[in-house]
Amino acid sequence: MSEGKDRRNVTNYRHRKILEKLYEQGSVSSDELATIFSVSRITIRRDLDALAAVKLLERTHGGAVVGASPRLESIFFEKDMLFKREKSGIGKYVASLIEENDTVFLNAGSTTLEVLRHLKGKKVKVITNNAASITVELEPSVELIVLGGEYRRASQSYYGDLTLMGLKSIYSSVTVLGINGISPRKGLTSSVYQETSVNRAMIDNSSGKVIVVADHSKMNSVSSFLTCGFDKIDMIATDWQCPLPFVQELKSMGVRMEAVDEDGLPTIRKDVP
Repeated sequence: MSEGKDRRNVTNYRHRKILEKLYEQGSVSSDELATIFSVSRITIRRDLDALAAVKLLERTHGGAVVGASPRLESIFFEKDMLFKREKSGIGKYVASLIEENDTVFLNAGSTTLEVLRHLKGKKVKVITNNAASITVELEPSVELIVLGGEYRRASQSYYGDLTLMGLKSIYSSVTVLGINGISPRKGLTSSVYQETSVNRAMIDNSSGKVIVVADHSKMNSVSSFLTCGFDKIDMIATDWQCPLPFVQELKSMGVRMEAVDEDGLPTIRKDVP
């Protein structure tokens, strides 16, 4: 099985979420997954069989476990490479909205990391629980403050009481949040319960705009835990592949949507009001 075909398989939303759950817990059951995704056990069995076929897990009676292959762990460290062009464009666009002397909250995630990578030529202060931020080569004008706390390997993030204590006395002028699912009916959701409290604390301590960054694969999807409703955010920045009906629906709800190209420029979509 080629690496490219392996990676395409993981871009399937439900497959990706099954693997996240498996990576966190070490094992999953078909019944549990059927309840989480509101699908039949037969559908989940087919999903698990497909992932087992590319050696991303091992099937058991009634579910699956992490296999002997290191491929599952590497997927989450390579997650930054999925939809790279789309995330880079989003990052470039949102970085252009950040102004001189802004204090910026960034949460964990590969798209927020792209925002950090594109902060150029501005004196800004960035506060983040994104552990991967220390790998980014920053200009001297960008001051980086990494919040401590419990470390979650799968998402390369810090969370917990220490993280929240660090946020308690800081106020941002711009907050940029990555998210796992965006649904017109369910709001903005995350796959990790512990990270929702960090996201909410960042929103609560925002004195300026709250911008959500999410590539098209996160659209019209619902993850496990609610972060917030649309009333708590100012804008969603996504990529040019975001489905038009979804953009139209959110705009009709009063949500500002910006779809950008790989150069970080807003796309002109005449068929979207």
